[in-house]
Amino acid sequence: MTSLPGTTIGRRERRRRELRERVVGATLELVADQGFDATTVEQIASAADIAPATFFNHFQSKSGVLTEITRDVAEALETLIEQHLREDAPVRDQIEGLARHASGLIEEHQKVAREVMLEMLRHGSRPEDAAPYLGRLRRPLTLLLRRGQRVLEVRDDEDAGFLAGMGLGSFHATISQWLSDETYPIAERLPRAASFIWEAIRASDPAGAGPAGNEDQSR
Repeated sequence: MTSLPGTTIGRRERRRRELRERVVGATLELVADQGFDATTVEQIASAADIAPATFFNHFQSKSGVLTEITRDVAEALETLIEQHLREDAPVRDQIEGLARHASGLIEEHQKVAREVMLEMLRHGSRPEDAAPYLGRLRRPLTLLLRRGQRVLEVRDDEDAGFLAGMGLGSFHATISQWLSDETYPIAERLPRAASFIWEAIRASDPAGAGPAGNEDQSR
């Protein structure tokens, strides 16, 4: 029986995709267990139940697998942003909710998340790429803060883009400390950073005591 046109190609592409998913899954498990540097191609191939030669048919090196994982993480981050930075919730809830969700994911996958962020930094060659893992946040966060200014939730004495940049800078500082020291309590500090950002960008209360308001000055 003659195969229909495209059937063989479709089957081959499906097998290629399944194999790459097996390799990525095996790499994630090994990195979570022992870290990226200690993981070898031979270990990945064995865990994925393929020969090392087959591995190199699909990836140039183990760093190539990490690059693919990084791409997947970037797509997941897009989904996370869409989930939290939406129009129908107060700005504070959106920013702090995003930070809590991100910290939970990092806590659950600490070693892999750290390797992925370091990989993003290694491939950031321009000044604007200093925090590539936060790059996708800049535009939606600016739009969110602009909406917040319109409904008087966010201070309007500064441009929304500037406020977004300052907020991302605070997140970057927190993440950078964790990348420098893996014992840094990132899962606890990210939500704290979000609260700090909110206090810096929120609109003044009716009494007019600056962004933090009279209530904060009395603490």
